[in-house]
Amino acid sequence: MLLLALDTSTRQASVALCDDERLYGEYTWHVGNNHSVELLERIQRLLAESGVALSAVEGFAVATGPGSFNGVRVAVATAKTLAFALRRPLVGISALEVGAAQHQEWPGPVCSLLEAGRSELYAACYLLEARESAGIVTYHPRLLGEYQVLAPADLARYLSVQITSQVEAASEGPVSPYLFCGEISESSRQALAESMPDQVFFAPTLLSVRRASVLASLARQRLEEGLQDDPLLLEPSYLRRPSITTSTRKQPLLGKKTGSTNQPTNQHSTEREEGALRH
Repeated sequence: MLLLALDTSTRQASVALCDDERLYGEYTWHVGNNHSVELLERIQRLLAESGVALSAVEGFAVATGPGSFNGVRVAVATAKTLAFALRRPLVGISALEVGAAQHQEWPGPVCSLLEAGRSELYAACYLLEARESAGIVTYHPRLLGEYQVLAPADLARYLSVQITSQVEAASEGPVSPYLFCGEISESSRQALAESMPDQVFFAPTLLSVRRASVLASLARQRLEEGLQDDPLLLEPSYLRRPSITTSTRKQPLLGKKTGSTNQPTNQHSTEREEGALRH
């Protein structure tokens, strides 16, 4: 199956075109905040260089976040539109799962991370289970626990209390240290190392950049299992509400008094945030 995979969850974006046997092409680049400007251009260039018409694409894969609020929306909206218009299957996969899957040969738990702002991290922990079929080994990420948004020290406690016991139950031998991967800052890396001394390793920065070909591989596994998403229902995974403040310009339209500092602002009732959360 010829798949087009899209990931614009963070400032590192990636698109790939591949089938079961061949990688036609892949772009992975620093997109900054230009997701909406550069994604379609890269898709068009990739298809042209591969000599493939968009109508020949047989399915779409998209990273659903977490990550940049606007960045995640760009890829998800594009993939949903293309899948719906062409009547092709669509698979949405967490960006954290894509990050973990790139370290499939690590024998222990892989903790995939992304910066979440406010000195916190998006986090998900996986065991990568090997499965063999016709002599070919594939690795399937198994989520341990739930997705988290935590400060590094709190994440270390969560892993020690909630996840280590699950890893011990699943392991036949000694438990390997955690492998942390993903786009994280040096300060986050240092805080985790201090909170979990001698229990963690960090994947090299360049090997932690998510690649859309890995996303396509995960999507293919799900399609083979008969799993796909409805283009009309698939939504981005933000893990928490966006930081949007009340607009004083819109307060009169929303029935709020201006110039008052006596009552707290209710962010959840603003027109802008409610509209943002619907997309």
